[in-house]
Amino acid sequence: MDRIDCGAASAVFDFAEDGIVDARMTGLVVPANAGTLSGLLLSAGVERGAAGVLCSVEKALVALPPIDPKHYGYVPPALRSVPVAVVVHPEQLAVYEQIAQAAAVSGTIRRAFLSRELAQEWLRDQARALAANRVWRPRENRSSP
Repeated sequence: MDRIDCGAASAVFDFAEDGIVDARMTGLVVPANAGTLSGLLLSAGVERGAAGVLCSVEKALVALPPIDPKHYGYVPPALRSVPVAVVVHPEQLAVYEQIAQAAAVSGTIRRAFLSRELAQEWLRDQARALAANRVWRPRENRSSP
């Protein structure tokens, strides 16, 4: 299991057999560390070929202002297609749904869930769809004039 510390928050993570990063955030998630911690976690996963990130924030205190699409500037364009499913407590859902909407506007794939099982299912579906698109796109480009 790996660990990333970022100010008052941290993430411990491992890689599941299906190529998904399984991460758990703890501590205090605030504007000063949220983007940095997320970016480091995403980069660590992609470096190892992960198809997506499953992140639980069930043991973290989240204190974020309304997030706008500019918040996702920490995600390089090449990594925006990596899906991230966030498992939250019911009290955190409204915050994370708003974050997911801002992510969508920025072209970054995020979604909040109350259930780990639903999050895993959604991530597997997203990973399959993205893999299929990668196979399909080169064929389209070869047949173009």
